[in-house]
Amino acid sequence: AGINPAPVSGEYLGTKQVVRDEVIETQTATSRKRGPQPAVEQRRQRAGDGLNPRTVFAAFAVLLLLLIAVIFLLPKSVQHSDDEPDVMVDETAEPESTDPPANDKAAIPARDERVQARTDAEKVLGQLLSKIRTLEGRAVPRWGGLAWKKVDELYKLGDEEYLARNYAAAQALYAEALVKIDPLLDEVDKVFETTLKDAELALENADSAEAVRLFDLAVAISPNHGPARAGLLRAKNLDAVLALTEQGLNHERNLELDAAVRSFEQAIEIDPQWSVATEGLDRVRGTIRQMQFDARMTEGLTALADREFRAARAAFRRAQELFPGSPEPADGLLQVEQEIRLGNIAGFEREARSLEANEQWQDAVETYQKALALDSNLTFAHEGVRRAGRMRDLHKQLQDYLDEPDDLSAPQTLQAATTLLLDITRMPEIGPRLSSQRDELSRLLKRAATPLKVQLISDNATDVSIYKVGKLGAFDRTELSLRPGTYVAVGSRPGYRDVRLEFRVAPEIDMQPVVVRCEERI
Repeated sequence: AGINPAPVSGEYLGTKQVVRDEVIETQTATSRKRGPQPAVEQRRQRAGDGLNPRTVFAAFAVLLLLLIAVIFLLPKSVQHSDDEPDVMVDETAEPESTDPPANDKAAIPARDERVQARTDAEKVLGQLLSKIRTLEGRAVPRWGGLAWKKVDELYKLGDEEYLARNYAAAQALYAEALVKIDPLLDEVDKVFETTLKDAELALENADSAEAVRLFDLAVAISPNHGPARAGLLRAKNLDAVLALTEQGLNHERNLELDAAVRSFEQAIEIDPQWSVATEGLDRVRGTIRQMQFDARMTEGLTALADREFRAARAAFRRAQELFPGSPEPADGLLQVEQEIRLGNIAGFEREARSLEANEQWQDAVETYQKALALDSNLTFAHEGVRRAGRMRDLHKQLQDYLDEPDDLSAPQTLQAATTLLLDITRMPEIGPRLSSQRDELSRLLKRAATPLKVQLISDNATDVSIYKVGKLGAFDRTELSLRPGTYVAVGSRPGYRDVRLEFRVAPEIDMQPVVVRCEERI
């Protein structure tokens, strides 16, 4: 768990060959800039002078041994960052050495132990520096608290011991710092998650200052975390978003809905995720839509009451477009259709009754049938069809008698017409047309029942007969009483071609004698 430290960079470790094992000085190995101790600075200046020639000549044999030891035992020196002085080794021998070669040989084991101690200290230091660099990259000074301060303190104390050449003590301090730094590495992810969560909560609570601080810390801990970077941008814009949102809410309270929409849209343009603005925009748009819906419904109902059905239908359809799932526009449209249908039915009823009053019975029947096409359960229409149908048939029958008055002379026809006339006479109310037809039929019946004198002339040789009357035989002149109508006289005589003569008897015509003779020989 936690953050694995990066490997120690070559930046911290270096290599330098020396002729003799002298005092090794180091300075702080972190990016913190510390001033070197005066003695270290003097050794730095002396390090550039090279080897003392007198020492070489005085201890040539010892020098050879020292060279061998240095080559195989001297570790790499620590190379610090550019803004820190390098750890330098004092390579300058004492001006004169009076120790015999035997003493140099005896000092080699102690010097080896010191070199090993320094190597061990630098190894631990390298591990510590790697972890420090990792944590500093995760903004540990901003959240590490006392634990980080303790690590930093141990690190500084270790540097002091290192510079004092107390390598064992320095190693111990570095090691203790390592022990205390590992929990900080383990806490990085947890600290980041907590910081990000708190930042989001501060943003949600409209605490712009706290949100900026926490998101900034989250970005410092994890610079490449997209949500944290986006949250920081939102936090920086929060004050502007809050101002526009509040402006939109004020407009909404004052029913300045168009202005409220503009304010909310501007806030959302800055921060599309600000829920107060998005919810406000949806709410205001919903209010506008509801007001438009109510206005359209009112228009539709008003037009419906005024029987302006086209305008009512258009208003209800616009309302339906605003709220497709609302039942109210559908009910309005249904009322429109019902009113139109009822209006049409009422119109057909009025028209049919008018046609009946004018005794236009066939047209009345057709109009009642149109009403039934809209609603097959209309009682008045069914009754109207039956009533108008009977009157239509009655008028037709009457008109047939009136059109063929001569047919009334036939007994059966005369009886049927007389019965019809009696039925009409018993009717309580009849129109002028029917009354006129009735009167005309009555006249024609009287006409048909009144015989007329008809003279027939022949040659005493032709045998004469009249259809529907009988045989008259041969005669020279005779007279018959015939009721109005059309008759056919037939004459026959042996050796002569038969004759056939149709004549009409009617009081309104000037009757001429009917001549029936067979005069064409065969």
